[in-house]
Parts: sequence; C-alpha cells; structure tokens
Amino acid sequence: MGETFSIAAGDTAPRIQAVLRDGAGDGVKLTGADVRFQVHQPRGGDVIIDEPAEVIDDEAGVVRYSWDKSDTNELGRYRAEFVVTYNSGTVETFPNVGAHDVVITR
Repeated sequence: MGETFSIAAGDTAPRIQAVLRDGAGDGVKLTGADVRFQVHQPRGGDVIIDEPAEVIDDEAGVVRYSWDKSDTNELGRYRAEFVVTYNSGTVETFPNVGAHDVVITR
C-alpha cells in the first residue's frame, strides 16, 4: 500500500518522493527507464495528472515529482502512482498494491 501525502491548494512544495520497491522490498533498478507520475480521481476515476517523474537514484529506485501550481488547484483526495516503462518495453506500476493517497487541502 502507498502512503498518504498532503499538500495545500496552490502549493508546489513539498515534492512527492518515493522508493519504488520490488516484491522482496529492494529498490528497483531504473537505469534507462521512463517514469511517469499519475494522479487519478478516486475509485478508478479519470487520470488528471500524467507527467514525467524525476529519477533521483536509478540504482535504488528513488523517484520524485515536482508539482505545478495548477496540479493542486482542486481540493480533495486522489490516488497517485508511479508508472515505469523499462527499456524492454514492459510496464510496471508502483505501488504494486493500492496507491498513494494524495490529499489537497486548503
């Protein structure tokens, strides 16, 4: 399961950062991979953010997303995931079970 991340409406900090882990709990290797940050409306709703994420440590699986001011305009609770496309073309979504909860507050 993911964690809960809170940010105030209109803010661009703090950035959301995560360690993408495999089934054994080790950070996944991201060398050459494309990583995107996606935010969804609750309960399987539409994707409202689909932007590139920054790979901080490609050996340890550390990624982050820097918010744009327009990303945090709408108050509410959302689901967020990091989607990795590896060099082989395979796609994996993190967290593997559930999603990160993103709460945009006043």
